Amino acid sequence: MLTLVIGREAGNQPKDAMLGVGWSVRNRVLKPGWWGKDWVSCIEAKWQYSSISGLSTDPNLRKYPNLAFAPWPEALAAAEAVYAGAGPDPTGGAVDYYDKSLDSNPPSWATDGSLVHACDLGSFHFFKMA
Repeated sequence: MLTLVIGREAGNQPKDAMLGVGWSVRNRVLKPGWWGKDWVSCIEAKWQYSSISGLSTDPNLRKYPNLAFAPWPEALAAAEAVYAGAGPDPTGGAVDYYDKSLDSNPPSWATDGSLVHACDLGSFHFFKMA
């Protein structure tokens, strides 16, 4: 599941952004809450990772791993590293992110004060708990 969410959400991103997406899941698992209590429930929580449980029109919902083609080997390597907790968290504790293409109309959670900007990786803005 972690490979799937990383590949779908960040398959077109550099390695650090792929790791960042994975760490956003890991950080949620480490702090169970409304978004889930384990790897699967955090990944499958409604409206959290749009490539898994988002709108049926999301083209990423149709992407399945094929380790013969990029980005899947990179997504698998990132998932293995994140799951094992190998290396530092490149997001500094982020539990959420959004694509910079939404900068003119950011998600409400990014501006309501419950989260603070943690870093930017690839084309993503990452946020951690305030």
